[in-house]
Amino acid sequence: MLYSKTRHIIGRRSLLAAAGSTLAFPAIVRAQGKKAGVALVIGNSRYQWEAQLPNVKRDAPDIAKRFQALGLQTELVQDAPRDAMQRAIDKFKSAASGANLAAFYFAGHGVNWGKDTYVVPLDADLSTPNTVQTLIKVPSIEDAMGVAANRLLVFDNCRNNPADGWRQLEAQRASRVTLEDERAGLTAPPNTLILFSTAPGRVALDGPAGENSPFAAALLRQLNGQSVDLQTLPGKMRRDLLIATAGNQVLWDFNTYRQAFVLSGPAASIAANRSGWSGDPSKVVELTNTYAYAQQNGIPLPPGLIAHRPTGKSSDNQKVGSFNFTNGQRGPTLILVMSVEEKRSGEVILAGVEGGSNVPYWRFVTASLSGNDLEFTVGGGQKYTFTWSDANSGSVTRPGGGTRKALTSARFTRLDG
Repeated sequence: MLYSKTRHIIGRRSLLAAAGSTLAFPAIVRAQGKKAGVALVIGNSRYQWEAQLPNVKRDAPDIAKRFQALGLQTELVQDAPRDAMQRAIDKFKSAASGANLAAFYFAGHGVNWGKDTYVVPLDADLSTPNTVQTLIKVPSIEDAMGVAANRLLVFDNCRNNPADGWRQLEAQRASRVTLEDERAGLTAPPNTLILFSTAPGRVALDGPAGENSPFAAALLRQLNGQSVDLQTLPGKMRRDLLIATAGNQVLWDFNTYRQAFVLSGPAASIAANRSGWSGDPSKVVELTNTYAYAQQNGIPLPPGLIAHRPTGKSSDNQKVGSFNFTNGQRGPTLILVMSVEEKRSGEVILAGVEGGSNVPYWRFVTASLSGNDLEFTVGGGQKYTFTWSDANSGSVTRPGGGTRKALTSARFTRLDG
């Protein structure tokens, strides 16, 4: 179970429970509207073998109603076992044929296995890794939507591995993006936007009963206006979600839109735009200098990043922000401390250009915080320590081992914060 300082929250894949509930026949609601496109919304909350997710019962219908208001012929499927989910996806494929836009939204449990993310049917038992064979792979849903001219896929689920870790740490350390990675993994057709509510290996936060999840609330805030541009949606969503979760949940996206694609509809009511997950904008640290530095040095920072100061009068306020280091051999490097929990941990983005290979990258990691030391581990198990010298500078050290020499001289200076 996960906690924040102000609210009790459950991860959408962080709990395992033998709920023992009887499987309910999936409830299906067909929404009628002008066919600008088609949409399928699946919300699984009453899991038989896993922790139940009460907020999904609100999230899925709210998203379905908004898709309908935007002119999409929408089908809502709730509490569906695997066979029912697969039938709905197959039917959706037929409906998407020739459509201008096909939109898909899933809320429920999800897992990450290797490089793939899976959504979890209502009747799945995640107690053993063999269960992965009975789950529904995200790329298969993407393939079903390839018959439409434009595609939007949204997944509000966790991307960790529940059965005794299932390589969860490996998945977190693989939360690294390079331009080569993007080119190698470019399997989606043009005009496709895929939104994951969280990074690989991470949980997606749920909300108190009666509220939307922070991700669903952020998505509704973006969709509730008179228009939404799919090309620029990821950056707006990433910023909104980081503010709502105090810098703890990073949206992951894959976007092949190269020009604007705008959905239009009537604006939602003021009440629909209100949410307990709107966050505190006064705590936000803008990253103007950070993005300028990244652009000048060819570092591919995703749009919409912010840092978020701790609540209250924390002595760790000055630790939040961004720091840069430039060295000809190692390449330009950024350390972005997005959030800290006093004397516990911090959420960090590392970005830069690898020396020698000139490969730009960015990586999302959780670091342990002790005094002025922030320790994090990256792919391969290599540990680094960032130590604040004062409010505006710090240094990075790395113990030696094997063929690697110890790193002790990398000094960073503050850019933003």
